[in-house]
Amino acid sequence: MNITIIIIVTVIVIAMYLYLNSQGKIYTDKIEQAKPSEPSRPPLTDAELEAIRQADEAFDWETHNDIVSGTYDGPLPDYNGAYWSQLYPNIYHTKIAGINFARGIKNLVGVYFDALLIPEPTNKYDPNAIKIIHAQDRRKLGYIPAEETDAVRRWVSNQFPYPCRAHIEDFEDFDEEKEKEVIRLKGEINIIKQ
Repeated sequence: MNITIIIIVTVIVIAMYLYLNSQGKIYTDKIEQAKPSEPSRPPLTDAELEAIRQADEAFDWETHNDIVSGTYDGPLPDYNGAYWSQLYPNIYHTKIAGINFARGIKNLVGVYFDALLIPEPTNKYDPNAIKIIHAQDRRKLGYIPAEETDAVRRWVSNQFPYPCRAHIEDFEDFDEEKEKEVIRLKGEINIIKQ
């Protein structure tokens, strides 16, 4: 008798479910169908990709996420340093001069690493030169561009050695003298005000 009651109740429940579903009273499937599709975000622009890279270097995850989600409305890089100075006033951003003459740095391409700024008063070309070296093994990477050494000295309050973060990338370039494509390096550093 108990089994009969269980079977009858089960049949009634199934029948009610089927009836209500056919009448639109059970919304599970219809809710899924009625949800508006998420608007697809267009591919990121080169400026947005550069902004994400710079935000990552500055450990600015909020800006990174806002750019990816399409909700960021701040400045984008103009490749003249304005983006860094507007968004990250505590970071001095510049290129590494002379990096293509550095030896033994291929293993540093594509990674961020710690570096140090060291004055080089014995430099025969520029006694005001500031060299950039790898923080751990002291390999020379290059120099602060000559036109920026005074600004960098003021930025770090002339306190050396001064830590910074460096990044090196390689790229293809056409060498007109050799008349062929060659791989060159470009490097950048971020000097965080301490």
